[in-house]
Amino acid sequence: MVNAKLKLLKILEILWSTDEEHPLTAVQIGKKLKLYGIEAERKSICRDINILKDDAGYDIALSEDNRQGYYMVSRDFEDWELKILIDAVWSAKFLTDDSADKLSKKLYKLASTSSQKMLVSVTPAKLKIKSSNVSTKINIDLILKAVKANRKIKFQYSYTDTELKVQLRRDGFFYIVNPYVLIWQNEHYYLIANYDKYDDLSYYRMDRIKALSLCDEKRKQAEEILGENADIKIEEYVRSSLYHYGGKKIKLTMQVADYMVDDVADYFGTELNFKNAGDKYQVTVNVMDGEGLYYWLLQYGRNIKIISPASVRERFLEKVREILELYKEEIESPKCEGS
Repeated sequence: MVNAKLKLLKILEILWSTDEEHPLTAVQIGKKLKLYGIEAERKSICRDINILKDDAGYDIALSEDNRQGYYMVSRDFEDWELKILIDAVWSAKFLTDDSADKLSKKLYKLASTSSQKMLVSVTPAKLKIKSSNVSTKINIDLILKAVKANRKIKFQYSYTDTELKVQLRRDGFFYIVNPYVLIWQNEHYYLIANYDKYDDLSYYRMDRIKALSLCDEKRKQAEEILGENADIKIEEYVRSSLYHYGGKKIKLTMQVADYMVDDVADYFGTELNFKNAGDKYQVTVNVMDGEGLYYWLLQYGRNIKIISPASVRERFLEKVREILELYKEEIESPKCEGS
């Protein structure tokens, strides 16, 4: 005799493939059950569907024309939500082709059969360049386990040399850190952690982490380092760190052109106050005074002028002078027109 629980689960699985435009009758469901080696009468299938509806709370409806059958009215994800998630999977460079393919297939299964076909047709997945590094997903899983177990982790950190070969920093030194947050930014996954030796936060790019393992030692709680509301402070750290560089938190006042408002808002959010200053606008943002800030400022050249603090102005000018020094000969001896 067929296990009643198994039959119920298979009926639910079959109903997940339906929608309002593609219902299934009890007879059709019975035929699909036979593919799993389960024999069931129409009446018992109807009873099981009522159990799923009334006792388990699934949103299953009978079509207006009863002869057309049953269908799943609502599901955990709408089609547009699944489309966003599938695109995110294929846009994630840190995932290999194989990992992205397996994960996207799991997402497709959350849609009805007709929606699955539609989602596949509108997702040109193979256009994205994927990683060949399988360690990132393994490292993410290990870090999640470490956070759950409240343990420190240790790992080696790598870089790419001028011959494009992966090398280990500090001769293979093992970093011991307290892991707190995993974030996905600029097509890469990052770990935000406290390096055990200091009382601050650091970024570590997941695809550069090697030989990761859990330590026996309990990790420091974020509150021990950051004080109260540590989760909010970590969020502020992420928002104010440009290009994943830390530093001292400062208030930076800039003068920008009106067409720069979108770019500033993209990096610092929309809760900003732009004050009119003639044909320019003045705005103050919270940011980390680290190398990332100067990379960000340099890309906008004459479109942004630093007002304060004076220390940032001077350091920025030093970097501009260093760049000019690289082209000193060309500046001092400009080519004549037509030469």
